[in-house]
Amino acid sequence: MQLDRSRSRELPDTDALRAALAAGIPEQSAPGIVHGDYRLDNVLIDTADRPAAIIDWEMATIGDPITDLALMIVYQKLSRLPGSAAVFDAAAAPGYIGEDEVRERYISQGGRDTPNFAFYLGLAAFKLAVIAEGITYRHRLGQTEGTGFDGIDVLTEPVARIGLAALKENH
Repeated sequence: MQLDRSRSRELPDTDALRAALAAGIPEQSAPGIVHGDYRLDNVLIDTADRPAAIIDWEMATIGDPITDLALMIVYQKLSRLPGSAAVFDAAAAPGYIGEDEVRERYISQGGRDTPNFAFYLGLAAFKLAVIAEGITYRHRLGQTEGTGFDGIDVLTEPVARIGLAALKENH
C-alpha cells in the first residue's frame, strides 16, 4: 500500500482511520465515472461565473461517483485547517456554498442518493492523508522540486482526524 511505502513516522490517526474504513466497507452504489480529484481548482469558470469545463482527468476511472462528492467536501473541510488556506482556499471564497448544500444539490440534481456518506468522507480524508504523507516522505528524501512542500507534513494527521470525525458523527 502507498502509505506503507512512504511511512517515515508514527501516524496513529491515519492508522486508526484505515482500520475503521476497512472494518466498515459499505455496498457500492451503481458505478459511474469518477474524476478522482474533483475540486473547484479543477473547474474552469467562464466570464459569466459558470462552470465551463472540468480539467485534470488523469485519475478518472469507473467506480462509485459518491467518492468525488466526498473528496470535494473534504477539500472544503481542509480549508478550515490552520496553515492550509494557502493551498485549499476555494471554499473560503465569498458565495461558496456550504457542505450540506453541496450534498443536497448533488442528490437533487444528480439523481443519486448518498447512503453511507460518512464512509466516503472518511475514505476521501484517508486518500488525502496518504497523499500528504507521500509528499512529506519524498520531500524528506530531497525528491521534490519547488516550494511549499516543507509544511505539508503538518496536514497528514489533521486530515485523518477529519475522516475519523466524519465516521464518528455519522454513525
